[in-house]
Amino acid sequence: MRRKRLGSALFALLVCLIVIVGFARGWFRLSSSEDSLRNELNVNLTLDRGKFQGDAERAVDKTQNAASQLSDSIKRGASLGDRAGEKAAPAHP
Repeated sequence: MRRKRLGSALFALLVCLIVIVGFARGWFRLSSSEDSLRNELNVNLTLDRGKFQGDAERAVDKTQNAASQLSDSIKRGASLGDRAGEKAAPAHP
């Protein structure tokens, strides 16, 4: 039971985080209009798919570039470490 509550709380937190980020990034917009003749208030939530997809593509590109740079630096570090280890090893007669 406790695990189920924790899962529900984490899910609610994730949804709140997505909503907050979505409004901050401009993915979502709220608009309202009032119809005084019918005594109604209409509230609309709009999702800007183009902005969302553009942000997602930029995030993928940045992640791929960062992973590539990290991989290159690890490879360079490993090859430099191998060379440094060879030079630094003391010679025994």
